Amino acid sequence: MIIDIIIARKGTEVRYSKQRSLILDIVRSNPVHPTAEWVYEQARKEMPSIGIATVYRNLNALTEMGAIGKITGVGGIDRFDGNISPHFHLQCTECGRLIDLPAKDPQAAFWLKQMIRDLFSVEDENVTVTTTLLQGVCNDCMAAEEVDAN
Repeated sequence: MIIDIIIARKGTEVRYSKQRSLILDIVRSNPVHPTAEWVYEQARKEMPSIGIATVYRNLNALTEMGAIGKITGVGGIDRFDGNISPHFHLQCTECGRLIDLPAKDPQAAFWLKQMIRDLFSVEDENVTVTTTLLQGVCNDCMAAEEVDAN
């Protein structure tokens, strides 16, 4: 049974559905910044009949509603984030790891960006309303490259 609750956000009305609720729960309960395919595989465990198109459609709707965030990272692959508070993302261009860093206020955010640049080899920066994506090579991958070079 689908509950007829209307969610009004950003001037649009979206019907509640079991599929959308499941997808939202999966994204919010996993700090791994999942891809749509990963969400699909998790959703099929609870709802075997769900289709990949349903997952994509609902992820996009949830993003448009502001219920989740979307990060386009290394290789143009979209990753989804249940944490919608303002924060930074660090993504390694070698291993793809994506890390959250909180941003409490603009001044702290400025200093945090400076610290990140000192600790992380930043190659690209993408700033949006709720997140900042810094791409570079993480310390683990830099250490592995050094070992390989020797």
